[in-house]
Amino acid sequence: MQENYQQKKQVQQAYYNSTAAKYDAWHTETESAKIVDAWNFANLKKFIKNNKIHKSLDVACGTGRLTSSLLQVSEEVYGIDLSEEVLNIAKQKYPQVNFTLGEVVSLPYQDNFFDLVIINGSLHHFFAMNESFQEIYRVLKPEGKFIVLGEPNAYYHKWFNPFFYLWILVRIITRILNIFKAQKTVPPEMIEPDAEVFMPNQMKQALIKTGFKIEKFYTYDYLPRTEAKGFLKIYASYLKFEHKLTTKIFPNLGSAIQFLAKK
Repeated sequence: MQENYQQKKQVQQAYYNSTAAKYDAWHTETESAKIVDAWNFANLKKFIKNNKIHKSLDVACGTGRLTSSLLQVSEEVYGIDLSEEVLNIAKQKYPQVNFTLGEVVSLPYQDNFFDLVIINGSLHHFFAMNESFQEIYRVLKPEGKFIVLGEPNAYYHKWFNPFFYLWILVRIITRILNIFKAQKTVPPEMIEPDAEVFMPNQMKQALIKTGFKIEKFYTYDYLPRTEAKGFLKIYASYLKFEHKLTTKIFPNLGSAIQFLAKK
């Protein structure tokens, strides 16, 4: 574990506690976020082959954006998060979920407890990937599934990645089309603390070293998100297209990493 893990953990915890009231508006209620969340959940159901899960855990569950959806596929659903304020919102919204305050490097569950553990776009805030994988491995039952739905890919902004230049091109075109519109500024409090980015091979090696068997591993979401209506009309179709074709040609170059692994 990184030497400054405790310090970084406290920074993350303080940020999400202080911005909890705005969490949903920033992270779950935008139209592009809804499209990606629906697409991710559809992939999750494909990963588990629509089998009913007995016990599932959403790690770093936030206000329950994915946790609540797990109720469709799991008999018992658990969620854990480091932020007490964010978790209080989740408990009010979804009283049928077993929410717990805690951290992934020391999960408060017994060995071989869950059939499914999920991290939805938050591993990069942990600063403890290896230790997180070890804890998740511990609490999973034999043959249990571990799914990650979107983590930053360190290859995405490299000079050799063609999708990086596509990202730049889309940003330029968007700016030109909106040249006469006032550009929205990002509120300072909306800027999240520093986070990690991962190389796909780095993550694969960590999974294998922990003991996981990797069943699916790819990257996705090559385009920058925007709330423009024209973009939103094609975004879901684009995600399906790239999943069927582009991810197979360039499996390690998309902006986000997604995988299914088995204990």
